[in-house]
Amino acid sequence: MTLTYGLKTPRDLFEKLKRDAALLDEEVTSDRFFNFVVTGYSLIDWLKHERSVPAVDVGAMHKNRWIKICGDLATASKHFILTTRKNPMTSEATSSRGYGVGRYGKGGWGTGEEAIEIELVDGSHISGLDLVQNVIQAWETFFQSHAL
Repeated sequence: MTLTYGLKTPRDLFEKLKRDAALLDEEVTSDRFFNFVVTGYSLIDWLKHERSVPAVDVGAMHKNRWIKICGDLATASKHFILTTRKNPMTSEATSSRGYGVGRYGKGGWGTGEEAIEIELVDGSHISGLDLVQNVIQAWETFFQSHAL
């Protein structure tokens, strides 16, 4: 029995991730960012069932900086708080909106685009869109190297 309703392979889920990224490129919203981080991190679980990929290679993605950040955000987003991850990389994620926030010309007139900022435990900050680009690149490299 399958419960994945149209998504059958890790490649299918990766294509969904790219569609989620394209939606964020149109306009950043918390809803779209939630979908992206959950899908981006869930790829690890899907790849565990892909027989052509060595388990050690899938496990290595847990150590990828961008996938770890994605995992922190996905886990916290799904469970409201981050309680199950050891050694998180992410200390806080914030959302803001208003004049001068987000990209010019994006978002609704008068409200603008939402901006998501991620603070890492080392005190550095990255934007949600930077995370999106780096997660896509990490998975693109993985899928290319495994001919998926």
